[in-house]
Amino acid sequence: MHLTQRTATFTETPNHTYPAPLPVWIRGACFACLLALAGCISFTGADPSKRTIGEFIDDEAVERAAMRQIKDSDPALADSHINVVSHLGVVLLTGEVATAAHREKAEAALADIRKVRMVHNDIQLGGHSNFLARANDTWLATKVMTGLATSPDVKAANVKVVAEGRAIYLVGVVPRAEGSAAAEIARTVFGVSRVVKVFDYLD
Repeated sequence: MHLTQRTATFTETPNHTYPAPLPVWIRGACFACLLALAGCISFTGADPSKRTIGEFIDDEAVERAAMRQIKDSDPALADSHINVVSHLGVVLLTGEVATAAHREKAEAALADIRKVRMVHNDIQLGGHSNFLARANDTWLATKVMTGLATSPDVKAANVKVVAEGRAIYLVGVVPRAEGSAAAEIARTVFGVSRVVKVFDYLD
């Protein structure tokens, strides 16, 4: 869709002023974001594979609360590289910490957070990954998402892809056959070291 910017022309000075219209590229970007969200969120909740608006907001709140409580629980964790992803209350923890005790402490920090149903803790032991490693993870996630989007066996909007340390994590609510197909696509991407399925299954 092409958006055309138009401005009103007045023959006399109005009694009030109108804000300048947003540039076309900003409006286009906002429209694209709305389309992307529409593919991932159900307004009615009729499709169990899609989150409702309320569930989406709950997951966002869980992620923010989890990061805050992890960082507040220990100064060492505040300086660690930890990622939190929540999908319908299933929380995935990835990243790197210095010791196994810190790994356990990061998970324990989520114990009192409402809406958390399950925690999948795959935090690794080691130092911070560098910029190049994280850039490579982003590239791997992009390639996996492209593969899912072009597959007739997977609804790409139902699968969230997380890449960390060359591992691919697949999160979502799917039938088992679709989850297996998504995992197989991820395995075939060059550079992926392992694939972890963090799925809720419909069957």
